[in-house]
Amino acid sequence: MDGVPVFSFFDQLPTVHVQGFHGILNSTTNVILGEMEQGVTLDEALKKAQALGVAETDATHDIDGWDAAVKTAALITVLMDIPVRLADIEREGIRDLTPQALRNARRDGWQFKLVCRAQRVSGGVEAIVAPEKVLATSPMGKITGTSSYLHFETDIFPGLSVTEENPGLYATAYGMLADFVRATE
Repeated sequence: MDGVPVFSFFDQLPTVHVQGFHGILNSTTNVILGEMEQGVTLDEALKKAQALGVAETDATHDIDGWDAAVKTAALITVLMDIPVRLADIEREGIRDLTPQALRNARRDGWQFKLVCRAQRVSGGVEAIVAPEKVLATSPMGKITGTSSYLHFETDIFPGLSVTEENPGLYATAYGMLADFVRATE
């Protein structure tokens, strides 16, 4: 989540156990989907995301869901204390979505988002990264641009959400520093 030190955040919640989570963890795809919703192609939307500085020159890992899957695996491993391999996370990117599909969904009150999900199950965890239609008026549906969103289900808090609104460079640097400090303590 760019600047939100998610791992450090849970240090402040001792004895809380994460049962599951869902959210938007890849701002590049969020920007691309927002642009495609306006009718532009994936390639044109990618160029806009690159111009904003949020997409890498080769954004394949973002578009195909790998970046979000890696972040999902890290959250599962650290916050749920369940080692998980990338191969264990079902993954689908946004490559097959069309501007028309996004516009039709928006017309009907929905938006497509690349959603990361994980849920504790007996014997482990089920995890998926895939495009989903979410209600435009829902907390996740309201996430636009480079913003991120994570909703946790825990044994103590049935719903605990964190939203980061269009982070800047300093926010991203802070999040990395805070999590680095936590990892080296």
